[in-house]
Amino acid sequence: MHSLHWLKKSCAVALAGILLTYSGSSFVFADEQSDLADRLEQAQQALEESEQKLDDAQNELENQQKLGSSMRQSEQQLRNEISSLVGQISTTEAQIAAKQEEIDEQQGKIDEQQERIDDRWDDFKERVAAMQVMRSGGMLGMLANVTSLTAFLSFGDDLQQLSKKDREVLDEMNAEKAKLEQLQLELETQRNELETQRVNMQSQQQQLEANKAQLAEQIKEQDKNIDAAAADEQAAQAERDAKYRIWVQAQAEYDRLANQGGGGSVIGDGSVTWPLPGYTRLSSVFGEDRWIWGVADTNHGGVDIPAPAGTPIHVFQSGTVYNSYYSASYGNVVMVDHGGGLVSIYAHMSSRAANVGDVVIVGDVIGYVGSTGQSSGNHLHFETRQNGVRVDPLGYVSPS
Repeated sequence: MHSLHWLKKSCAVALAGILLTYSGSSFVFADEQSDLADRLEQAQQALEESEQKLDDAQNELENQQKLGSSMRQSEQQLRNEISSLVGQISTTEAQIAAKQEEIDEQQGKIDEQQERIDDRWDDFKERVAAMQVMRSGGMLGMLANVTSLTAFLSFGDDLQQLSKKDREVLDEMNAEKAKLEQLQLELETQRNELETQRVNMQSQQQQLEANKAQLAEQIKEQDKNIDAAAADEQAAQAERDAKYRIWVQAQAEYDRLANQGGGGSVIGDGSVTWPLPGYTRLSSVFGEDRWIWGVADTNHGGVDIPAPAGTPIHVFQSGTVYNSYYSASYGNVVMVDHGGGLVSIYAHMSSRAANVGDVVIVGDVIGYVGSTGQSSGNHLHFETRQNGVRVDPLGYVSPS
């Protein structure tokens, strides 16, 4: 997310930062600062709106990309299913071919068995005829009219005249044939089942192919949606960058005018106190060259006093708060006019405890240590200016 929480704070404080109109010519810039505060507020509002548009555009692009990715995953899944089905169909066709070979082999056995039965039947009829010649009766006439074994077997009374051995042989041969025919039937049933499976799988393959073609068209359309969302995101980014540049310029102009204070009347007896009692170590001194976030910062304009977050910050001398706002560089900052052209600045605070127009007495708490703005850790940036020119704070107060 690109929402700038500090912008909201700055926007509210910018309005509060309009100078009170003090008596005397020293505050003739109050109207100008009020105009700059309005401009800054408008720039901040425009920037926040552009940030929101950019967030929306980025979220839309992300959603469209996720949908496109999901579609491509579905497409790959369809390819995998089709490939699996093609393999199964190939396996089934091989099984069908093998089953057909078994059926053909079985049919050959049935044909051979039928030939043996027919030969046995012919031999049987010849022997029966021979028996008829030797015996009296009409059996020969009956055999002349019988055309099959089944018909012959229907003559139960006459069969009793046949030898028991011949009947047993014929029964065995027909039983063997029946077994072969049953096995052939089972093989044909298995083949038909395999055929049905193949037809069903081919139908599934056709449906999957149709689904894949339809999904491919949907992916093409989704790619267009992604391109459109990307274009919107780029446009929103460009708009946000433009609004940011406007805001930076407005902030700089506001800071420039805000730093021109120091023309008020002297308050109190001029006594001073160290802004962070008990914290006397300085991590940076006035005029020092240093690096912040990889950027060179030459001629440091104040002193940096490290302290834990939330440590109370005390105004070093009595005066009037003429600015209390959020700056991109200073973070939460309070500026106090001590009169005689002297201004003290307290920056990078976690929060501010003084408002514009407040009269503060030496030692009053005006904020708390933090690391807002361009800061690399919890500390107080303590700065003093004389007639708008930065001067060493240690020339006014010593660490204690």
